[in-house]
Amino acid sequence: MVREALQVTEVAIKLSALGIKNALALSLAYAKENPKVKGKTSLDRLLREGKELKIIALQSKDVGQFKELAKQYGVLFAVIKDKAQNEKVDVMFKAEDVAKLNRIYEQLGYAIPKVTTADRKKDPTRRQSGDSLLTRGKNPLDIDPRPSVRATIMALKKAARAAAQAQEKVQNIIAEEER
Repeated sequence: MVREALQVTEVAIKLSALGIKNALALSLAYAKENPKVKGKTSLDRLLREGKELKIIALQSKDVGQFKELAKQYGVLFAVIKDKAQNEKVDVMFKAEDVAKLNRIYEQLGYAIPKVTTADRKKDPTRRQSGDSLLTRGKNPLDIDPRPSVRATIMALKKAARAAAQAQEKVQNIIAEEER
C-alpha cells in the first residue's frame, strides 16, 4: 500500500514538473519572439509583425524627447535616418498607434497632420468623356475610340464576302468570253 502511494506521488510529481517545464519553455519562446512592446525597436521587427505601418517626420534634435514620450505612451517605433538630410529623420510606427503619436507630436510642438479622406463621389471616373450626354442612349461602339474586336471581325467578314462575290463575277465574265 505504501509502495503504491509512493508510485502515485512520483508520477504526479513527474507530470507536474513536465507541465511546469513546458509552460516555462512556452513563455521563454514568447518572450524571445516579442521582447519589446514599447519604445525604440528595429525596422525589421516592425515589418515582421505584418501590421499596417505609418511614417512621420521629425527633427533630429527631437528624437531623444520623442523616445521618452513614446515609452510613456506605449508606442513601438523605429527611427529611419536619411543620410541626405541630417536634420530630419522618419519615424515608422504601427497604424493603430496614430492617436498616441498625434498626442506626442502635439507635445513636441509639431502641427498634427490633417487626414484627408477621398470622397468616392468626387473621384474621377475611369473613362473621361467630354460630354456626359454622349454616353446616354448611345451605342458603346460610338463612344469608345478603340475599335472593338467584334466590329473588326464583322468588317473583315463583310470584306471577305464582297471579295468572294467579286471573284465570282470575274470568273463568270471569263467563262462567258470563252464561250
